Amino acid sequence: MCTLTESVLYNFSQLIYENLGIKLDETNQEMLKARLNRLMLKSNIKNYSDYFKELTANKGAPIWSEFVDEITTHMTSFFREDGQFKFIQENIKSITQINQRIIQNNEIRVWSAACSSGEEPYTIAMVLKEALPENIKIKILASDISNGIIQKAQGGVYPQEIKQNVAPLLLDKYFKLKDGSYNISEEIKSMITFRTFNLMNEFPFKNTFDMIFCRNVMIYFDNKTQSNLVNKFYNFLPKNGMLFIGSSESLAKIDHIKLKYVRPSVYMR
Repeated sequence: MCTLTESVLYNFSQLIYENLGIKLDETNQEMLKARLNRLMLKSNIKNYSDYFKELTANKGAPIWSEFVDEITTHMTSFFREDGQFKFIQENIKSITQINQRIIQNNEIRVWSAACSSGEEPYTIAMVLKEALPENIKIKILASDISNGIIQKAQGGVYPQEIKQNVAPLLLDKYFKLKDGSYNISEEIKSMITFRTFNLMNEFPFKNTFDMIFCRNVMIYFDNKTQSNLVNKFYNFLPKNGMLFIGSSESLAKIDHIKLKYVRPSVYMR
């Protein structure tokens, strides 16, 4: 493998920032180099500059999808940061009362904006199914930049280790143990539409979302990218719609259209 020069490293960093919104600094150089080496080995490309040219010339091809899958982080679990789900369960009546759209349309629209391998949207579906009246239809859009991870999420198959995070009652009710793995029920699957989507792109949606979850994603973005993204989310929330971010994230230091602070990591339009 040839040497990764400073200028070529900068080119890769800019490519990642401009297309994925992820800001890499000096502390990420070894990580980036290791991931590039794995990708180049897989593609049988020995020169970093040649690999960069292949990427920029073939953004619709598998080589670009593999690059995105390798660079982006896909760490998640069922009921991750459970305090937010408890908040929804305990306040579901007031949430539906102040957001008249839910009652008027007998539906709740939710976007899991970086759904990774599916644990988050499936968790949201189970929580809302348990908390809402039966006449409220649950519609969840689950998106991620990685096509490979979306395909995994659509499968809805998980290892037995999820027993550590999913309550036994929900495990029995919404999963089926098959061939040593837990398969999410068709009832829960039917509530969710999975799509590959890059948050850096313009949002193409016609309707708003009553809840948007974008958790532990903005920590990889700089302030400008965070601000742009939050303002786009704002525009797709109805009055009293809610934005959920990661517990380690905050909107306090970025410029955004006014969102009301509800509790740590929860905001309202």
